[in-house]
Amino acid sequence: MTGVALVTGGAGSIGRAIGRRLAAQGLHVLLADVVPPAEMPEGCAPEPLDVRDAGAIAALLDRATQAGPLAALVLAHGILRETPPLVLAEAPMREVLDINLEGVARVLALAAPRMADGGAIVTLSSVTAAMGRTQAAVAYQASKAGVESLTRSYAVALAPRGVRVNCVAPGYLSVPMAGDGAMLRARQGGNAALTAFTPFGRLVTPEEVAAVAAFLCAPGSSGVSGVVLPVDGAQRAW
Repeated sequence: MTGVALVTGGAGSIGRAIGRRLAAQGLHVLLADVVPPAEMPEGCAPEPLDVRDAGAIAALLDRATQAGPLAALVLAHGILRETPPLVLAEAPMREVLDINLEGVARVLALAAPRMADGGAIVTLSSVTAAMGRTQAAVAYQASKAGVESLTRSYAVALAPRGVRVNCVAPGYLSVPMAGDGAMLRARQGGNAALTAFTPFGRLVTPEEVAAVAAFLCAPGSSGVSGVVLPVDGAQRAW
C-alpha cells in the first residue's frame, strides 16, 4: 500500500498499535491526538489534534494530503466518563458525546471529500454499544452506537468512489481506557471480573484490535464495507 494514513486517538494504546500496523503495510502514518504518543512507532509521525475543533481538523487534513493521497483514515479517539443511568450528569455527557460522536462526525464530514478513491475508513465502536448491563457509562455506550450508525451512512455515501467504511467494536480490553476507565474497571472487580464475560477466558489486546483495523484498511478486505466487526473474544456471542 502507498499513501498517507491518518489515525486519530494516536496516543492511545489502540491508536499506536494501529499506526504500527499501517506503517508496516507501507503507509506514511500520522498519529493525531491532543497529546503526543508516549512512544512513536517506526514509520509514524505525531500531529496535534482536538476533534472538537473543525478548523484544526481541516488544517491537519491539508497537511496530510500534501504528503500524499489519503489512503486510510482510522478514527480511534474516544474518552470514557462516569455517566450512570437514572442520573442526569450533563457535563460529562456533553464531553463524551462531543468527542466520541460529534468528533467522529466532524472528521468524517471533512475527510470524506479528501479520501483517495478506493481508500478505507475505519471507525472504533465498542461491544458495550449493544449492551444494557454496563452500569456507569451510558453516554459512552450511546456515543458508540452513534458511531456505528455513522459508519453505515458513510459506507453507502462513499461506495460510488470505492471508499470502504467499516467499524471495529472492541470488547473489554486488557488495558483500561484513559480517563475514568481504570477507576470504573476497579469498581467492577478489575480484569478478573470482566474475564468472566469472555468465552476466551482472557481479555483481548490492543494489538488484536489493531490487526483487524489494519486488515479493513488493506486490499484484502476490498469487498467489505458497512460492517461492525467485534473483536471481543466472543463476548457479544455469549
